[in-house]
Amino acid sequence: MGCSTLFGIFCYLCGMKTSKITVRSARREDAELIAEAVCMAVGYDKSHPLYPVFLNLARRKNTQYSYCNALIGEVDGTAAGAIMGYDGALLHKLRRPIYPLLEKHLGAIPHIEDETEAGEFYLDSLGVRPEFRGMGIGEALLNALCDKAFAEGHKQVGLLVDYDNPNAERLYTSIGFRRVGTKKFLGHDMWHLQRTSTMDIHERVERATFISPFERRLYKELLRVPRGTTITYGELAKRIGCRSAQAVGQALRHNPFAPEVPCHRVVAADGSLGGFNGKREGEQIERKRALLAEEGCSIATR
Repeated sequence: MGCSTLFGIFCYLCGMKTSKITVRSARREDAELIAEAVCMAVGYDKSHPLYPVFLNLARRKNTQYSYCNALIGEVDGTAAGAIMGYDGALLHKLRRPIYPLLEKHLGAIPHIEDETEAGEFYLDSLGVRPEFRGMGIGEALLNALCDKAFAEGHKQVGLLVDYDNPNAERLYTSIGFRRVGTKKFLGHDMWHLQRTSTMDIHERVERATFISPFERRLYKELLRVPRGTTITYGELAKRIGCRSAQAVGQALRHNPFAPEVPCHRVVAADGSLGGFNGKREGEQIERKRALLAEEGCSIATR
């Protein structure tokens, strides 16, 4: 091997080492890269009929693939990859604008399974442009999205990976994701992976960006109710300076931290179980009864 070749390799390696990878929030002008990344995630390229659909959605605010839900990875200031993620509880709302576009471009609306749900911050799509692959951009984007989700108070970040994509799964597991189950999505068998926050429930409630100040005050007070005991809606309302037991009930109905924030410990003034997750009978009430019984609470037998 000649000296010039060795020098070239040295320069190449030095260039790789000095490349600076940064991650930032996406802007509307990043829509083309975001649409590319979504295409990459499902095995398409920019020539696919769905690319204009993804581009349209990336330029808008309240959609599944909006720039508002994306982070951009840069190498020395050049946009190289993108990642999208959002609260799983918002899936149906964010997905709604896609249906008219699919019908316009495909002539029909295909069946799309729910890939996520409430209680999970969902990593929807990740893509890195070919010329920047192998530099660690994907890992940087994954970690940045997890950091964002955990900083906002989410407990779990979840994603789906195809059974036939072990290389991608190795990347995910190398940064803390673990298999928690399986799902079928767009006709493919997928592993469901999750990564869990190390923050305790008190810190997550304090940090949560997806709850109101009233809900934060309520949930923090409810965390003071000891295991094996109960409190009425009225008593809980009084503790936080609220005059409405109904307002407390409505906030608990949509408790995103259940059962860690123990809304199952809140009961009716007449000593009955009251409601749970918006229901007063059936499976949800039986779940409330089981949670109280597990904690050794006598009201569970009523």
